[in-house]
Amino acid sequence: MGVGSAHLPIIEDEVVEYSQPPKTASSSILERTMSLAELLDMNAFRDVCTSFVDLYRIGIKIFDADGTKLIDIRVGNTEWCGYIFQNARGRSLCTELVTRIKQFSYPGLPDGQVVEQTCFSGLKYLITSISYGGDVLGRVVYGPFMPEVLSAPGAEVGTFGDGFEPERLWAHGHKIRRVSDEKVLQILANFRSVVDTTTFVAMKAYLTQQLHVESITASYNELAESNRKLRESLEKLRELDRLKSNFLAMVSHELRTPLTSVIGYSEMLAEGLAGELTEEQKAYATTIRDKGESLLELIGSLLDMSKIEAGAMRLNLSDVEVGPLVEGAKSYVVPQAQRKSVELIVDVQPDLPRLRADREKLRQCLINLLGNSVKFTPSGGQIRLGASVFVGARRMAVDDGRFGPPDETFVRLDVSDTGIGIPADKLEAVFERFYQVDNSITREYGGTGLGLAIVKRFVEAHEGEVWLETREGVGTTFSLLIPIERTMEATEIALS
Repeated sequence: MGVGSAHLPIIEDEVVEYSQPPKTASSSILERTMSLAELLDMNAFRDVCTSFVDLYRIGIKIFDADGTKLIDIRVGNTEWCGYIFQNARGRSLCTELVTRIKQFSYPGLPDGQVVEQTCFSGLKYLITSISYGGDVLGRVVYGPFMPEVLSAPGAEVGTFGDGFEPERLWAHGHKIRRVSDEKVLQILANFRSVVDTTTFVAMKAYLTQQLHVESITASYNELAESNRKLRESLEKLRELDRLKSNFLAMVSHELRTPLTSVIGYSEMLAEGLAGELTEEQKAYATTIRDKGESLLELIGSLLDMSKIEAGAMRLNLSDVEVGPLVEGAKSYVVPQAQRKSVELIVDVQPDLPRLRADREKLRQCLINLLGNSVKFTPSGGQIRLGASVFVGARRMAVDDGRFGPPDETFVRLDVSDTGIGIPADKLEAVFERFYQVDNSITREYGGTGLGLAIVKRFVEAHEGEVWLETREGVGTTFSLLIPIERTMEATEIALS
């Protein structure tokens, strides 16, 4: 915004209007025209203007782009203007001049141009724009000052009459700075240089701050939109999951009654209650019964999982003897083990304390683990079911860094087999519902992948832990820790 060689058009009786293409509204700070009041620290800028006025003894007025006066510092012209204002004609002309300067519009004025406004009294003002990047932010009115060549007040003051004395007005002129056009342009150039620098620094800081805010806002809006879509997807998935669970529960319930009849009648046929059967016919009836029992177990697992997911499963707590619990689970899988020639070994530590637990759900855990072991243990293999007291820290206990994880007392239940084992890269997912280590294994051994998922949820509902150790081709051991001292007192507790 440097002055250089300034062009000085004289404006006497008309207001010069310059046009500027209208700007369209935009939400971006890069396309918004800032006002001086928003951009500058007005107290600091006023101090700068005051310093120039004190140094050069010429007044300064700063207007915003919309004509709002931001700064008005006067020097030397109080008596001159005051005397004129006492006269009616002078007061009218002064008001007209002030209005002309205040309303002067030149948004299209090329950067570096200066407009000269001559007062009827002979004093002068210089008007120039404050701009940045082609946008007019405001204007500077510099003056009044007395031209170096002025030797008497303007001729028009001699026509005021009403006792007005031009000589008396001229007597006040010594307080007004007398300066040549060249000198005043140089002073204004210096002032504009300071304004340029101040505006540039302020605009740079403002844009940096606002762009940072816009960037954060845009990122926040994108994140909020992503979160909204994720929430919608989550709700849809939850609804689908609920519908699936309801469907499984309904279908499983409807299948159990006829399936129980099929199993019952097949047993009656196999036992000869409907007449003697040939060996081949007995084999058919036995196959129907076995497959029916397998299907009934599958339906039971589906019902259990659907109840767990729906939050409808409850723990019915009672005092449980560990020995009978283990023997009951063993007896359930003995027929399966005998058909595969798999040896079942039970090793229960004497005098085990009672558990405060849900008997049927712990029994179901052991049956699921034993059935899993029988399924994946080849003929001639061995399965060991053990029960003992374990005192120590939980495997997943949090170490607070001072005393280590606390010791607790558990009943530990282990189911070990000499089966095919599980690959190391599959261990993380074995407790997930419907998970099968390998499709080929599913085809060969059957199963839905629900048994271990149910075990994990039942054990965790007892505030216990379950884990496995395995070697592929050697065998697998599943271990359960059930705490003896329970924190739950209610007889019915919802599974999460």
